[in-house]
Amino acid sequence: MQLKTSLTALALMLAPSLTLAEGSIAPDVLQIPLASTHFGSWSESDFNEFNPGMIFTWVERAGDLNYSFGAYKDSKSATALHASIAKMWDIAEHTQAGIVGAYIHSTGEGFTGFAPSVQLNHKYLFVNVATGYDDDGIYGVVGTGLTVPLGK
Repeated sequence: MQLKTSLTALALMLAPSLTLAEGSIAPDVLQIPLASTHFGSWSESDFNEFNPGMIFTWVERAGDLNYSFGAYKDSKSATALHASIAKMWDIAEHTQAGIVGAYIHSTGEGFTGFAPSVQLNHKYLFVNVATGYDDDGIYGVVGTGLTVPLGK
């Protein structure tokens, strides 16, 4: 099982460099995660909710998908590696909404696994909501941060 998830994460990381747009392999956007808040059964936990980091995104590459890779401080105060693919749609001027499929790997005791979510981008801000359901009910996390255009 570890090999499968490792290979999936590697494929997600390599995808942007294999899908050139306008002859460039440089990322188009830098997302800077800053904060999170947990809800549902997770709201009762003592999570770290300051999550600085850097996630580089290649916008609308192969299949008109966004490919991202980066790291940030997770809810257990460890470093989390992040690799994701997203489909975003323009819903207004300077505003996109979409679905994200991410693989997150905590270097500590935080979450490791696949995390589907929805995301809203508006100008230089983003909000991402990941949720799930278990025997304790609905749980999830809302993360937010800054978006810095790098090119394209």
